Amino acid sequence: MTCDSLKELLGAYVDGELDASSELQMRIHLADCPACSVAAQQLKQRQSMIRSGGLAYEAPAMLEQRIRNSLRPRKRIYADWRSWAALAATLFLVSSLSIRIVQRSTETTQLANEAVSNHVRALLTGHATDVASTDQHTVKPWFAGRLDFSPPVSDLAPQGFPLIGARLDYLERRPVAALVYQRRKHTIDLFVWPTGEMQASKVESLSGYNLLRWSSRGMAFVAVSDLNPSELEGFKNLLSR
Repeated sequence: MTCDSLKELLGAYVDGELDASSELQMRIHLADCPACSVAAQQLKQRQSMIRSGGLAYEAPAMLEQRIRNSLRPRKRIYADWRSWAALAATLFLVSSLSIRIVQRSTETTQLANEAVSNHVRALLTGHATDVASTDQHTVKPWFAGRLDFSPPVSDLAPQGFPLIGARLDYLERRPVAALVYQRRKHTIDLFVWPTGEMQASKVESLSGYNLLRWSSRGMAFVAVSDLNPSELEGFKNLLSR
């Protein structure tokens, strides 16, 4: 784990949201890197200050009375009430939209973290596949009875991306198919599950790995590898034909 990749995960680490593998890597790095350790401590201190409520205060009674007096006479009260109601409604709509955007961003980040963590865990444990086969007609039937959907399995050996097997995995709060391909000495995990959402192709970098997400024909795809982004895009294009 590098200092740059740590910065992307530092907030999740302080909030206790990392999976076991990522948290272990984070602790090892912080133990060996004084600068990153200081940054983590500073973030924890800011978090503690915010949660302690030290930034909140109650308005004095005199200020409350002055505000009430400023709302007189009655006609102005009615006009101001409508203005405040309109402002409150606008703030509510903006707040609701902001919450949805933040929630979606958090879900997206969590998906990327989970996918990369699953890829790294499979490599570290040496358990990349539950079924080892280069034959798509062996791999695809293997999922029958193990998943509630049938993932598309392609043979890309002629294009330089041979299939080496598959396994069951867990992502996006559900069991998913993990198809395992190879490009020279690079392993590619392709996670597949059904979705009703259309998602444009998007490449991200996380913890030294590249991640590519897209959806097609009712399926969501997430490819994770240390392969360079251009070759990962080429892999995706071959699958989308």
